[in-house]
Amino acid sequence: MHCSKELKGRSDKKFCNDSCRSSYHNLIKADHSNCIRQINSQLQKNRRILAAAYALYAKETVVPFQELLLRGFSLSHFTHRQKFGRTERYIYCYDYGYRMVGKNAMKIIQSVSGGPDPNQNSRNES
Repeated sequence: MHCSKELKGRSDKKFCNDSCRSSYHNLIKADHSNCIRQINSQLQKNRRILAAAYALYAKETVVPFQELLLRGFSLSHFTHRQKFGRTERYIYCYDYGYRMVGKNAMKIIQSVSGGPDPNQNSRNES
């Protein structure tokens, strides 16, 4: 079926050996796997950028938005969203969450069991 070698054995046999079978299935799944690999790569990149900014700003966590974009941050790739209280909505990339503060900054948090860190300092974000 895949390598066009003569098949010996059972009448319903489709592949000459395990290597041929593996090659065929890898070829079939390549496009789908490549798409998933690219998405996972961007998610991991976003997480690294958020983690670096969180550490760099000494956990003050209000970061200029443009700085993240210059490092390759993608707003369209995230793992989940979560709402806290009536107005706080965070977008997460694994364990780091963010929300826009005004038009030019983002507040970054590190999740502690799925929510904002309760030990994190509250600051006026205007």
